[in-house]
Amino acid sequence: MAQASVLPRNWSAYLGLDFLSGTERTLMVPRRRCGPLSVQRPFYPESDCCHVYLLHPPGGVVGGDQLDIELDAWPDTRALVTTPGAAKFYLSAGQTARVGQAFKVAPRASLEYLPQENIYFPGARVAAATEVDLVPDSSLVLWEKHCFGRPANRERFDHGQVTSSLQLRRDGRLLFVDHQRIDPVEIERASGLRGNPVFATLLLYSPDLPDDLVDGLRDQIIPGSLCAVTRPEPQLVVVRYLGQSTAEADDCLVRLWQYARPAINGRDACAPRIWNT
Repeated sequence: MAQASVLPRNWSAYLGLDFLSGTERTLMVPRRRCGPLSVQRPFYPESDCCHVYLLHPPGGVVGGDQLDIELDAWPDTRALVTTPGAAKFYLSAGQTARVGQAFKVAPRASLEYLPQENIYFPGARVAAATEVDLVPDSSLVLWEKHCFGRPANRERFDHGQVTSSLQLRRDGRLLFVDHQRIDPVEIERASGLRGNPVFATLLLYSPDLPDDLVDGLRDQIIPGSLCAVTRPEPQLVVVRYLGQSTAEADDCLVRLWQYARPAINGRDACAPRIWNT
């Protein structure tokens, strides 16, 4: 009997978007896409600022999948990019799922990349890398939220491994870098996540951040939260969060974003409508 052919089950997907300056508002121009990554039409709740929702119809990522996203904010554009739901990374049979993100922010452009959290199911194997290229007079708000296991269901991340890299460059010079390698041991380690299954990073970059921004952000933090605000460079603020709940992480980061947004790009917070559904 002839052996049945085996069809590949892994997804390889790419999405590239350009944000271009139009007459009255920022325009979203799809550059290229393949596989299960797409976008809805852009929304304009702020008139000129383009709000975009990234979609991944399969609803989850498994070992061997490859997702690549490229976003280019061209001069004098305003874009806010989010997702309608959490990204779920499932148990791997041995292969590693890979996620690559590359963002470029041109002069006088503002990019806000505010996705929902990444949820890593026990046994997930993931390698993710995000690279952002800025120029001195561009602006950026970016967060990454990670949840290991499902704390609400008392499900622990008791096997698997996640490596992540976040790099921020200005005019080609490395401004910020963060490499993480998370496994069950690192989650429990005192020098690691200290038993907390949720951690998050928020980056705020703008050429003219007010001197009192850090103090103001610290005043927004709920007492008792494991949240730290630092300013490694005059134009860059870094926020770190550790905790037990994605809901608390969401509340913390949204609160800080709402406070900081006027200082970052000169406009009040306008939450994407999808966050309320």
